[in-house]
Amino acid sequence: MEEEGEEEAKGGTRAKAVGAALAAATAAASALAFAAIADVARAGVSPEKQAEMQETGACLLQNCGRELAACVTDEKCAEDLVCLQGCFGREDEGDCQIRCGDLYASQAVATFNTCAVTEKSCVAQRKDDGKYPVPPFDALADGFTVDTMVKEKRWYIVAGLNKDFDVFDCQEHFFDKGEDGKMYIKINWRVNRPNGQFYERNDVQSFYQEPDGKAILHNNGNVMLHYQDDWYIPAYKEGEWVYIYYRGTNDAWDGYGGATVYATTPDLKPEWIPDLEAASKKVGVDWNDFVITDNSCKPAPELKIIAPTDLDTLADDAVAVEKDLEKEVQLVERTVEDDVREVRNFFGRELNTLEEKIEQLERGLVNSGPGRPAGFMTEDRKRSEMNSRERRQIDRFSRRLDRMQDDFRQYGDLDVK
Repeated sequence: MEEEGEEEAKGGTRAKAVGAALAAATAAASALAFAAIADVARAGVSPEKQAEMQETGACLLQNCGRELAACVTDEKCAEDLVCLQGCFGREDEGDCQIRCGDLYASQAVATFNTCAVTEKSCVAQRKDDGKYPVPPFDALADGFTVDTMVKEKRWYIVAGLNKDFDVFDCQEHFFDKGEDGKMYIKINWRVNRPNGQFYERNDVQSFYQEPDGKAILHNNGNVMLHYQDDWYIPAYKEGEWVYIYYRGTNDAWDGYGGATVYATTPDLKPEWIPDLEAASKKVGVDWNDFVITDNSCKPAPELKIIAPTDLDTLADDAVAVEKDLEKEVQLVERTVEDDVREVRNFFGRELNTLEEKIEQLERGLVNSGPGRPAGFMTEDRKRSEMNSRERRQIDRFSRRLDRMQDDFRQYGDLDVK
């Protein structure tokens, strides 16, 4: 798991309470920039698109050259450019670009996109396609205020409509009310990575409600891409859940949107679904298009080597390799220690067995006659009493002892405890 600072997260992922709309803006800028500069003649790109890329590239080189140079020398920004280059021509090109923006966040990314999109307008704004219209006022809930959420303090996003902006793991948000009457939100979410790891992201947002008391919350006046978000609340259940439909605009994209369900518990309860279905109809969306989120906030799994799918996992692969090597070294050390102990134990057992055998043979337990103590045997008698099988045993034991002594000398320098 990696945690990146608030400023970095704002620059490359999302700068809004319920989604990742700014990721689309930053991705669009970076994608057009890199394609225009690197390879405008790639297969599958229409002449009109190539002309747009060339125009964008010329604008960037003329007006944002310093920011672009800083980007290509910044690790995350350069990875973002490479990632975005691979999105062109794909059926899910827009989703791919947003995903790149989620993964690769840094101040260099934010600075480059501010120049490309906001300051120099090198990237044309994506126009509103009407997918997320403003809902009618009679669709809004009665009695909702910022205090409805502030008094509960902690909420979770348990379901989301827009898979690019709303569906992340571990979306735990904290609400408070400022002296200015605005609702302030500390939002947290995770960006899952291809290798099973994740980035921790966070941001702070503020919303206000119009004096007329309608169930609409506004977030505007932002510097980053001049983004503005409006929340529309068609339904809620006090202390349990709030349904939020939103739409927004920024310098790169006008008319993005989605919907989320906030709950005071990490999981969506099945008994809420009929009311959530009804709320969805009020704002013209289908509840069946929602995705249930995972707020279990599991710890990061152990790093493992995977087949590289993108630049984002290569550094983790290096760490995983290092850990695997450490494990192998430890395993070898333990194996050597165990082998030495086994040699010592075996050496002792075999030596004892041999000594007992020789002692038994030398005792003889025979009476040699008058004038000789019981059990006494001459050397000739001893040799004659040893049968061939016993001599072979002794010879075999002797050879084994020789081998064990050689092995023991080989391991003798190890400090085994």
